[in-house]
Amino acid sequence: MSDTRLLATDMDGTFIGDDEAMFGLWDAVVERGIRLAFSTGRHLKSIQDFYAEKDASRRADVCICMVGTDIHFLRDGAYILDEEWHSHISDRWDKLAVEAILHGIPEATMQDQQWQSPFKSSYYLEENADARLREIHERLEAAGLDAKVVYSADKFLDLLPIRSGKGEAVRYVAHKLELRPENVVTSGDTGNDLDMMREELGFRGIVVGNAAPELKAFNPPHVYHAHAEFAAGIREGLEKYGWL
Repeated sequence: MSDTRLLATDMDGTFIGDDEAMFGLWDAVVERGIRLAFSTGRHLKSIQDFYAEKDASRRADVCICMVGTDIHFLRDGAYILDEEWHSHISDRWDKLAVEAILHGIPEATMQDQQWQSPFKSSYYLEENADARLREIHERLEAAGLDAKVVYSADKFLDLLPIRSGKGEAVRYVAHKLELRPENVVTSGDTGNDLDMMREELGFRGIVVGNAAPELKAFNPPHVYHAHAEFAAGIREGLEKYGWL
């Protein structure tokens, strides 16, 4: 196994939010030889738009997109979609049947088409969320459907293949890069980042200071809660872990 270290971080509200801190962190990570993976709800084009918008010359080594359903590895300056991951997560996934379950939930409205994919069904759910989430789980179970239900920021609802999600995607990337779990740190700010901070994955986590309540309430010993916000919070956590 390699001694290389990997930072797998959410983008919006975590890596992004303070440009000065972000570019400073990015420089420090590269200088220390730490590999960078974006683990985000964005699609690849949106990440490439971010590079252009920020005039960023650096690139993440890996882009885990669409809440852990697409994985792109950077090779020779271009991102290559990992088809093996799609093959892996397709097991027991029935997108049409899952979406039929949501048709009877009036508060759940489908997000724009750009946020949908063959392996991701995304909705807005802001009213009566607790009761509706219980109902969705009950309907999926009654129908014998396997799906991961991810709710974050009190509005975003994603239904994903049971084998997917940010946590499983980061574990897959770590395996492909031959990294030990203790050489992986994840960071985030909302509920969909909880999946890559699960204790059984063996990673350490960083919750940035501007995190949503669902993440602030998550306080196991392997997760550090930073006082600083956005990228400065990631840096604080990496310093705590002795990486920087």
